[in-house]
Amino acid sequence: MKRMQGLLALLAVFAMVLVACGGDGGTTTTAGDGGTSAEGGGGDSSAADFALFGAPTGVEGEALQGFIDVYNGEAGSTITYTGVAEFEEQLRIQVDGGNPPEVAFTPQPASICAYADEGALVSLEDMGFDIAAMETNHSKYWMDLGVCEDGNHYGIPWFPNFKSVIFYHEPTFTEQGYEIPETYDDLVALSEQIVADGMTPWCFGFESGTASGWPGTDWIEDIYVRQNGSEAYAQWYNHEIPFNDPTVATAFDTLGEILFGEGFVLGGPEAAANTFFEDSPSPMFDDPPGCLMLKQGSFATNFFTQAPGFEEGEQEEIKVFAFPTIDGNSGAMGGGDTIIVFDGAPENVAAIQDWITPDWQCTLASASGGGVAPYGGHGVAGVERLPGNKDVDVDCYESESGKVFAEAVTTALAENTFVFDASDLMPPEVGQRTFWDGVISWTGGAATQETVDTIEASWPAG
Repeated sequence: MKRMQGLLALLAVFAMVLVACGGDGGTTTTAGDGGTSAEGGGGDSSAADFALFGAPTGVEGEALQGFIDVYNGEAGSTITYTGVAEFEEQLRIQVDGGNPPEVAFTPQPASICAYADEGALVSLEDMGFDIAAMETNHSKYWMDLGVCEDGNHYGIPWFPNFKSVIFYHEPTFTEQGYEIPETYDDLVALSEQIVADGMTPWCFGFESGTASGWPGTDWIEDIYVRQNGSEAYAQWYNHEIPFNDPTVATAFDTLGEILFGEGFVLGGPEAAANTFFEDSPSPMFDDPPGCLMLKQGSFATNFFTQAPGFEEGEQEEIKVFAFPTIDGNSGAMGGGDTIIVFDGAPENVAAIQDWITPDWQCTLASASGGGVAPYGGHGVAGVERLPGNKDVDVDCYESESGKVFAEAVTTALAENTFVFDASDLMPPEVGQRTFWDGVISWTGGAATQETVDTIEASWPAG
């Protein structure tokens, strides 16, 4: 019963807050047909020849290249995918060097206007996109994140992820009789019980190259929105509430109840800072499991098959529950990848128009496209991408968890109540630098007040 309640709670949270990009369910471009989608743009995609630039590497990068390979085969294009872990840094270098990629997709929407305002990006208006249709189908909230100083739109929502999720080892929970925690206090108490039973409750992984620290910021953000509400959350990332406000320090210290709890974290807090985030799920597949819980975005399922101890079918042993309430307040926070265009050639626009349709989103969804994708799947086992279009069939997903997530997404696309990752909305020098760095130094023993003061001092003037 408790597990069912946990699932229902998760679905309820997702149904309230999750949005993503989407088409209108009407006429869309068929690859290479030279037509246009109902959202505008379009052209002849058969001549498209560029390297799509993004952050995913490893199996996620392979899946994106697999998607592009299928698309090239249908459209006659010669697009490739290039992924680098240091995406933000490398993109800045390429743009400053006068050699930007034709098309990129960024997980940091706060960085979009920095490029648009200096004239490096092409607006959706100039490319012929129907903004009203996109706001209806892709969520006005997400579309507004790409509105820059000139009032034009520069971001094309592609696919979302969810971060208000905790993965857990269901067989051990069942064997031990552990209940799904409903509050943060329950979560701390459960962690104490797991330690008393001779096991380790948590895995953490904050290492991510030059982006190290971002998984820790997700914890802070999920805690902050529950402790202070969505209005204060927005005031925080807009700097109407300073970063060294007592409410922010309290969020850090609340995370500290778990991160610094005696025996709570596999390898201790120092291991959290030095464990690559893609490797963080691996101990859950050891026998016996090295940890029982992991907070990570929904995309963490893409890393399960990389675990050294992983065996076929074991991914079904890892279930999820919603991040618990604090003081009775729930919430959900997520992110997503947004396409930005440096070269608005008609063939490039046509390819993007195809990629955001339900049919091509189905190919992006899973290795096989669930057997229902008109063009097949991307071909990389175990990797699934959540739907960025409200009309994507949930049967495009192979795993049961993927279907659950996809059902929640497609149900909520029209709600326009998504709360985006705060660090992605802060100025890049804060959200993608000092906040990340601050989490790492704090994990290593820096005092909370010192940490938030340092981050506050880095906020750009004006």
